[in-house]
This record gives sequence, structure tokens and C-alpha cells, in this order.
Amino acid sequence: YLNQGFDAYLEKPIDSVTLEKTLLSFLTEDLIEYRNTDVDDEASNIHRTISKRKKRVLISTDCVAEIPNELIEKYDASVMITKESGEIGGVIDNKIPFNIWFIIPYCIWYLLIFLIPYYLYKKDKNIFTKYFLAYSLSTFIANIIFIVYPTCVDRPIVTGTSLIELMTRIVFWIDTPAQNCFPSLHCAVSMLFILYMFECKKAPMYLKILTTIMSILIMMATLFTKQHVFIDLVSGDILAIISYIIVGKFKKTNKKVKELLAL
Repeated sequence: YLNQGFDAYLEKPIDSVTLEKTLLSFLTEDLIEYRNTDVDDEASNIHRTISKRKKRVLISTDCVAEIPNELIEKYDASVMITKESGEIGGVIDNKIPFNIWFIIPYCIWYLLIFLIPYYLYKKDKNIFTKYFLAYSLSTFIANIIFIVYPTCVDRPIVTGTSLIELMTRIVFWIDTPAQNCFPSLHCAVSMLFILYMFECKKAPMYLKILTTIMSILIMMATLFTKQHVFIDLVSGDILAIISYIIVGKFKKTNKKVKELLAL
């Protein structure tokens, strides 16, 4: 909420006193009518102190049809149109059980996004440049899709306190709400790991196989942790392959980017 421009928010459960004090701190004097003469001194003091600083009003809504234009202009309101995320999933996803142990390969991905590029950089700077471009292209396309077609998934509630459960709760907490799922960047980047590790001639075969196994486990983890659904996985892999092909076609661009990066 704060990132979207809100000045404050209240956590549930909300008590009436806190709610009133918060509202008083943001409303201007002409919008307040005290029906009880015995007003909470602390609340009135908050209002007198903060209301001196005029704040712009930010309205978060799906529809502004019922908000008169004169009110929007009078209070210099900024309207932020919100869009509900569509929940996705199908028959295949219903048959995939939640398996908390897959949170381990899911989290390993966060290490690999640094280790794999670093390895490619050391072994073959041409391959590293192509990986960098494909990664950037995949991320760019994915973020456009996130804006145009936001999606979300339904995840289980984890309440345990074991190490594996705490890891899962932290991941779920960071990814709350569970949206921007289609396509899965976990899967897209993992596919790029496989493609560019096999293209790197200086990488030993055992490392290519190990990267492939780990990447496949990561893709499976997105489903078994319920962070994504099957269509997210497929679309992520397709996005990575398309980016890989596009980058491979523009050799001159790869050379220019390599020069810009001073590689």
C-alpha cells in the first residue's frame, strides 16, 4: 500500500478508537463534524497537528463512476484504478499435491540466479552476454503480461514452526499476495540456465547435467509449493525458448551489448 502511494494502513483486527484517530489525522477540518462534544483530546490533538499539512487524496477503486468530478477536483484527488487478479489453475493442478519439501529447490533458485551467470561470465563472455540479453528480454515481456493480465493462485496455509515450515512461511510472506504468476519467471530463468549451460562449450558435461536436474526440480517446485500452476510453468519455458531464439538471431546486437558492458 505504501509503495502505491497510500500514507498509512491499518492491520486487522481494527478497533474503533485507532480507526477514528487515523481518519482524523487525514481529514480536513471542513469534513469533520463532531457529534459528541466530549471528543477524545488525543484524537483532536492529532488532527490539529497533522491537518496543518494538506495531503492529497488517493482513491483506490475499480470504478469511479459514482465519484463526482467536482469532489475529485476540490480535494485534488488522485485516482488509482485497480484491477482484480484472475485466479488460474486447472485439472492438472488439482491432482498435484502440496509438498513442503520442494521449498528447498524453490529457494535454491535464488542462489542460482547469481551463480550461473557468474560461471558463464568466467567461462565464456559471449554466452554470458547472450544470457544477459535473454534474461532481460524474458523479464521485460513477463512484466508486460503481469500488467495486462494479472493472475493469482490459491495457496495452502502453513502454520508450523519447523525449519522447512518457517522457510515456506517466509517465502509465502514475501510473495503475498501470490500474484503475477503467468508466466513463471522461476521456470523461464531455469530454462535459460539449461539452454546456455549446454551452449557453453567450456562447461563440463557433469555440470550441464547437474544444472538440468536442478532446473527441472525448480520447475517442479513451483507446482508442488503451489506458487504456480501448470500453465505458468509451460508459458515460462516457452518464453525462455522464444527469448533464446530471438537473442541468437541478433549477433550484431550481442556484439554491441558486449562492448557496452566492456566484456
